[in-house]
Amino acid sequence: MFSRRIFAATILVGIMAPLSACSSHTGIAALERPSTPDDVLPAEVMLEDTIDRDSARLLTTHEQKRYFAATTPDSTDACIIVVPSDDNSQWFAGCGLLGATDIAVTASITPGNTVASLVRDDADTREQESEGWTRIHDNILIPAA
Repeated sequence: MFSRRIFAATILVGIMAPLSACSSHTGIAALERPSTPDDVLPAEVMLEDTIDRDSARLLTTHEQKRYFAATTPDSTDACIIVVPSDDNSQWFAGCGLLGATDIAVTASITPGNTVASLVRDDADTREQESEGWTRIHDNILIPAA
């Protein structure tokens, strides 16, 4: 009887493991919430076909810049998209693999020397913050001015 329970538990674990491996959780809770009108990217923002434009979520607005996150349909990659509130044509983005690291991607643009990093929820950013970065949202780091 005891061996049957172990066998049944092994089967259950074997069934559940593939299901958890297919989970679409990105480590960025904002990407899991329903979309609102504020989440719509400006038409000027042209993303690669591999990025799901409808997955974009506005994370925060800071110093006249809107910070969005978006992901691929399979949630393996995430992007940070930065759009100045006064000039949608000056947007920039960067995409990176979502994995075990706290920082998914850092993107920058020149001129203006604007930089931003997309981080996973509950990321340990103490090292970056000690180097002068500021957390303006749970998922956004920028260098201190």
